[in-house]
Order: sequence, then C-alpha cells, then structure tokens
Amino acid sequence: MFVPQKDRNFAIALYNILGFAPKNLDLYKLCFIHRSSSLVYKYGSNERLEFLGDAILDGIIADYLYMKFPKAKEGNLSQMRATIVNRKNMNDIGIDLKLQKHILARIPNLKKNDAIGNCLEALIGTIYKDRGYRKAKEFVINKIIYQHTNIQTLPEDNTNYKSTLLQLCQKNKLMLEYHTEQIENPTSKKPMFESKILINDTVVAKATGSSKKSAEQAAAKIALKNHKA
Repeated sequence: MFVPQKDRNFAIALYNILGFAPKNLDLYKLCFIHRSSSLVYKYGSNERLEFLGDAILDGIIADYLYMKFPKAKEGNLSQMRATIVNRKNMNDIGIDLKLQKHILARIPNLKKNDAIGNCLEALIGTIYKDRGYRKAKEFVINKIIYQHTNIQTLPEDNTNYKSTLLQLCQKNKLMLEYHTEQIENPTSKKPMFESKILINDTVVAKATGSSKKSAEQAAAKIALKNHKA
C-alpha cells in the first residue's frame, strides 16, 4: 500500500501498535480524534467507532471465555468479562500501547482521563471496519488477553455481585449508589439491614440482610438480574 510521506510516521506507529499494516489510514486518523478536539467540526470524532468497538470487544471476550471455561456459569463468565473490560483496565492497556501519543484532544492530563480507554475501543472498531472481524479478534486476544490479562486469576467462582455491578456501571458510565440502613427485625432481636440500589438516581433493586454487606450483595444480585431481564 502506498503511504504519502506525511503519513509514514503515523503508519509505522500504527504497525507497531497493531502488529499488521493498516489499509484505510483516514479511518485510523478518525479513531484518534476525541470529541474535545478542534478537528471534530471538520472530520468528526471517534465516538461512533468507540460504540462499534465496545460491542465487538464484548463479543470477542465472551466467545473466548465461553470456550476457555466450559464449566463456568453464566454469572461467573459475565464477571470475568467485566474484569477484563473495566474502564481502568482499558485505560491502562491503552497507555501501555501508547495510544495517548496519537490522540487529538483538548484534555490537560490525558492519562487521567477515560479518553485513552475509549480510544482503545474505537481502535477495535476501526480494525473491524478496516480489516474485518478476524483481525479484530486477533488484536483483542493478542494485545488485550494474552499480554494484559492473567487468565488464571480471573474470578471463575467469584460471586461478588457488588463488584460486578460496579464494573458494569463504570463501563456504561452510569452513576451507582447504595442507600443502606438498619431496620427493625420483626422476627428477632438480631439486627437487620435494608439496602436500596440507585442507578442514575432511580431505585433498581432492594434487599435485606443480617449485615450491611449481605444486604448490599443481595441487592446487587437482584440489580444484575433485572439488567439481564
């Protein structure tokens, strides 16, 4: 593929990030334009590619975990996927890939912003549009799973519903709150707690338990079930 002189450094940097030569350089340029950039008015931003990449990433990770852990239950697979694609992990991987060197954005401290993780998702969407699903899958498995994920430490048998719910809300940029208080126990003198979960100021689940922790875990479990329904 012929690459104009002005784009050669960018093409070389992309090859080092991707592990293969890109075809549509203009699409990759769009991938690195944050919505805060002054170039948005003329060229657009990477938000649509981020939307696409997010969906493709979830599908690839889900398929990989399904095959890797044939005995894992659906809830455990969901938590393992959430552990891999949580916002901090995606930001850290993006920084390790040095995506921040190419992002065009008006953000004072880019490394402390989700723009890098979002750009990584946009990059996955760009690879899919440029080279197809197989290349996107290779990139996710080689660059995200093999290089940045310790599969053996994933919580295959973990039932921390609060952690799973938190990761889900962080991924979808939702505000999560727990309102937990002690209530009267009509059947015993032992304490009882009631926990309400609010997502974006809306109550989505409520549960009781013998401790604050158990009430919040029970409510988180209900919230996750309601989300999947």
